[in-house]
Amino acid sequence: MKAGIKFIIFFFAAWLTTAESCKKPSAPVPTGGGKGGNATITVIPEHHGLYVDTCTIYIKYNSLDMPSNGVYDDSVVCVLTDTIPVAVFPGLKKGDYYIFGRGYHTLYVPPYVKGGLPCKISTEDTVKVYLPTYSYSGL
Repeated sequence: MKAGIKFIIFFFAAWLTTAESCKKPSAPVPTGGGKGGNATITVIPEHHGLYVDTCTIYIKYNSLDMPSNGVYDDSVVCVLTDTIPVAVFPGLKKGDYYIFGRGYHTLYVPPYVKGGLPCKISTEDTVKVYLPTYSYSGL
C-alpha cells in the first residue's frame, strides 16, 4: 500500500513538472518607445565632422538594435534649418529607439554615407542626436 502512495505522489509530481514546463515564457517588458508622447528626437547627420545635407533618417521604435528585416517604423528626409540638416521625430514616448541614416555627401568618394546608433529617451523632452555616418560604395 505504501508503494502505491509513493507511486501516486511521484506520478503527480512528475505531472506538475511537465505541466509547468509547457507554459509560455513571460513576455519581455516593453520599454515604451513609440508614438504618443511629448518627446522629440532631432537628428543631425554628420560625416567626418561635416553635415550630410542630403540624407534620409529612419527610426525603429522600442528597439536599441537595427531591425534584422530592414523595416523601420518611420522616416524623415532632412531639411536645412539655418544651414544645418535636421530630421525631426515629434510626439514620441520615453523609451528605446534605433536611428539609421542614409545619404549623399559630395565631398567624399564614394559619396554615399550611412550609419546608425541606439537612442534612449528618459524624459519627454527634445533630444538632439548627432548621427555619425561612414562611406560605402552605393545605395
